[in-house]
Amino acid sequence: MIDGMDFEEFDQHVQSLRARTAQSGFEAIEDFKVIEGLTASAEEIAEAERALGATLPAQYKAFMMRYGGGSFGFLDLLPIPTAGSAHHVDDVVSVSQAEFPDGSFVAVAPVGTGDYWCFPAIDGRCSDEVWFHYHDADDPTLGAPDFLHFAARHGTQP
Repeated sequence: MIDGMDFEEFDQHVQSLRARTAQSGFEAIEDFKVIEGLTASAEEIAEAERALGATLPAQYKAFMMRYGGGSFGFLDLLPIPTAGSAHHVDDVVSVSQAEFPDGSFVAVAPVGTGDYWCFPAIDGRCSDEVWFHYHDADDPTLGAPDFLHFAARHGTQP
């Protein structure tokens, strides 16, 4: 178990999401992906941490190696930049550096309004908690105690 929800419990949420998608007929749509799976290696995550100047939560790193960024159910997760692919304009590093140049947050998921789901970063270490950061206010709010709770709540539930 990693910080609260474990991956076995989380995988049950993912299986439920895949079953609901299959029942809805979306799997017949050629370009539709429930889980895009832009996974990253441990080395690519370490490089992203160096670029960000912050250590990412262990649970998030395990998720990015197991499931990856991109489409994840009802979420659009920023991918970790990978060595084998062309530079993704909207990835964890580029968005975080553009939106939070002071390094106070690491963006993990956009919501399409200029707002982001983020990890707060203090003294080079990201919190396990996922916060909602409003682009036009300096009053972020706690969204989930850890990344798996966040992904289960917002990615596998409509």
